[in-house]
Amino acid sequence: MNRQGKILVVSFQSLTAKSGGGMAKLGYYVSAQLHKRGMLKKFIVSSKGKYETPFPSEPVSRWSRYYLFLLNKLNRFIKLPDYRFRLIQEHLFDMQCRAHITPDIDILFTTNAHMKRTFAKAKRMGVKIIYVPANHEENYIYKIVSEENTKLGISRPEPYTYAPRIKLYNNSIGYVDTVLCTYPTVYESYAGTGRTHELVKIDGHLKPDFKPYKYKERVVGDTFDVIYIATTVPLKGLQYLLEAWKELMAEPGRDKMKLHIIGRIDGALNQYFEAHFSNLKNVHYHGRVEDVTKVLESKDLCVVPSLTDAGPYVALEAAHYGVPVVLTNNCGSAELLSRSPMGCKIIPIRSSESIRDAILWAYNNREEAIKIGKNGKDLLDSYNMDEFIIKVADYLEEKMEGINN
Repeated sequence: MNRQGKILVVSFQSLTAKSGGGMAKLGYYVSAQLHKRGMLKKFIVSSKGKYETPFPSEPVSRWSRYYLFLLNKLNRFIKLPDYRFRLIQEHLFDMQCRAHITPDIDILFTTNAHMKRTFAKAKRMGVKIIYVPANHEENYIYKIVSEENTKLGISRPEPYTYAPRIKLYNNSIGYVDTVLCTYPTVYESYAGTGRTHELVKIDGHLKPDFKPYKYKERVVGDTFDVIYIATTVPLKGLQYLLEAWKELMAEPGRDKMKLHIIGRIDGALNQYFEAHFSNLKNVHYHGRVEDVTKVLESKDLCVVPSLTDAGPYVALEAAHYGVPVVLTNNCGSAELLSRSPMGCKIIPIRSSESIRDAILWAYNNREEAIKIGKNGKDLLDSYNMDEFIIKVADYLEEKMEGINN
């Protein structure tokens, strides 16, 4: 094949010591594969910091490291809401990324959709735009979060309900030629949009860089400790877990069950919890914890009640330590952990009854729950992320062949 052009890979996140943060990890490993095949132009990230790559890579601007530092320092005094601060950064990234669209590029492979200016230029130059979403479709998330906010009496915006950000997404996504989804649930959320872009599914997971951990046989203890870990906003579903816990604690003989809640809780949501769940028994709020491993490893069950979550990281982290996991069918990690033999319990979203029943099942069937936790670890340990990366690179190579032939 006579390749005329190259592939530009773009991620909004920054480099890390081993690869990249968030979806930049996918961008990093796909870039490495494309470079081996002589197809990579370069990998663009928000900031490289002190890190280098074994393939061509650049920060979106030579000044990005410095202006990001100044922006963050300035925001300590201005204290903009997270959703506004994020949008400012996305606009800046888009304005600078536009300059990287050059005539020698055939495909823009991006993990960020909020790039109207960059996409418009790429479209004018005949560049194919392939977008890999980190999460479910933005309007799908907007609908779920808006419904939940109404139930909870919350009116303050957040990134997924901030109108200017949703507008930027909707003005950008129309330029995209192909949406490449890596989770079945994400694929389903894009399939219902009615947009004309091509929709492709390549199932795969970004395996976190966990420290090696040898499984330790679990012993059924006197207490039963349930853990929830998240920076809590409405879409994390903690309200349904607390409702389930309220039902559990209303029954006699449950004194040995304890719920541990880790992470910061959004202010408006925290007010709701104080009004509705302040007197719940056996609930321990730990706030932010420096080393989550120490509190997670010893727990009997991890509950992930997210209403929409392309990962989440915590489900895989629990599986890494052999902790049994209950997660909703709208979590991307459910695809991996539900492979045979079953390594998790899957429940529907917005169902406190299902959460209650899953906790009760694990409590009354401790040995079986322990086995599911061990299965989850085995599934995660045996998962080969390289095969997934190669499939994505193969797909991009096929696209290039179609363009150049």
